[in-house]
Amino acid sequence: MKQYLNTGIIGLGSISKVHLAALKELDKARIVAVCDINEEKLSAVAKDTGAKAYTDWHALLQDENVDIVHVLTPHYLHAPMSIEALKAGKHVLSEKPMASELDAALEMIRTAKSAKGTLNIIFQNRYNASTVELKRIIAEENPGKLLGARAIISWHRTAPYYTNSGWRGKWDTEGGGALINQSIHTLDLLSYLGGPIKRVKGKISTDLLEGAIEVEDNAHAVFEYENGATGTIYASTNYAVDAPILLEMAFENATYQLWAEKLFRVENGTPVLLAQGESAKELGEKSYWGASHKIQIAKVYTDILEGRHFEIDGESAFPALALVKGIYESSRTGQWFTLPKV
Repeated sequence: MKQYLNTGIIGLGSISKVHLAALKELDKARIVAVCDINEEKLSAVAKDTGAKAYTDWHALLQDENVDIVHVLTPHYLHAPMSIEALKAGKHVLSEKPMASELDAALEMIRTAKSAKGTLNIIFQNRYNASTVELKRIIAEENPGKLLGARAIISWHRTAPYYTNSGWRGKWDTEGGGALINQSIHTLDLLSYLGGPIKRVKGKISTDLLEGAIEVEDNAHAVFEYENGATGTIYASTNYAVDAPILLEMAFENATYQLWAEKLFRVENGTPVLLAQGESAKELGEKSYWGASHKIQIAKVYTDILEGRHFEIDGESAFPALALVKGIYESSRTGQWFTLPKV
């Protein structure tokens, strides 16, 4: 059995630093190829890793030495790059969102079904210690029927964050704003922990950053699970700081809160700490990104090398994107949006 995978990385922006740090600690990975159109970034990373440098991502995908490709590019490129990589026989690990449009996401899933390689999507917050423990509690401790859930994401983004990027803040390239970029990890946990979501109704607006971006900097929504439970979402990038995310799930017998890396059970109105993960700041990551990229990346590599199917494939990642796009469509029409299924 092969002991490691040869890694190619497409896109050397801010999130690549997290992937590179995780890969350098992983004995199952060898970084052999990197790609970016920014030659200064490309040269620096190639020199640091000893990898072959490409400015053309198509050429990297034709490199027979590459086993797995990390797609770390702007959102609108995730689908076409992942699809071509799968067709080239590579395994794929794409950052969220898996695509900027639902049709493209479905095409990724269809392509993966007949591909030699596998499609894997980053949702690292599923591997936070707090999330892992809540998932276990739901499965093993019978907290009762889910009654409802709420998610609050209050972060800080300024106009230069968008305008200096060249692709953020635009519908065609980012695919949205506060929901598809900053909030999608939390929206993923709503269905991962609570079960399938049936429909959603919501509103988006561009408020503090009006005139600087096309996409939303605020959103609110109500949604309904297939079991009848209801939930609410509030997302904003207009807050003064990047506050910890709050995800609360109310069951018949108990209420739980995920607060950053911590899990609480609410007892008589008071949160009682149940689990606490490693601080993301101590790992050199932004705390609101979560600290579990390295956990997920290591598991992807281990599963591929040992012939197991990694759990966050296209089908597993699709509901979060469907919820995001459902809120956008509901805001446009003023109607409830029924979430599509794979």
